[in-house]
Amino acid sequence: MTEAMKSFVEKLGKDEALQDKLKACKSPEEAFEVAKGTVEGLSFDDFTATMKKLSESISKTPGELSDTDLEQVAGGWSDSDTVTVATATVQAAAPAAASAI
Repeated sequence: MTEAMKSFVEKLGKDEALQDKLKACKSPEEAFEVAKGTVEGLSFDDFTATMKKLSESISKTPGELSDTDLEQVAGGWSDSDTVTVATATVQAAAPAAASAI
């Protein structure tokens, strides 16, 4: 996850108006337009990948590993990124993340 995306996720977790804007979006492209208006340097691919992982991390049952989790063990989404994202959003941004993907 890039620094720009970390900054966006932190803003998203604290800003209910931003969460509402994302929830109202009808497509990932529309959600990205909202996101890139708040933080410089975001890429569409990083935005959609991070929002998808955020949504999955918050909605999964604790203790269960999905196929995605297993791929991440071998491929690169670190636990520290997951903790950073989940902590920054305090679950308040989960519905916005889900509607952004």
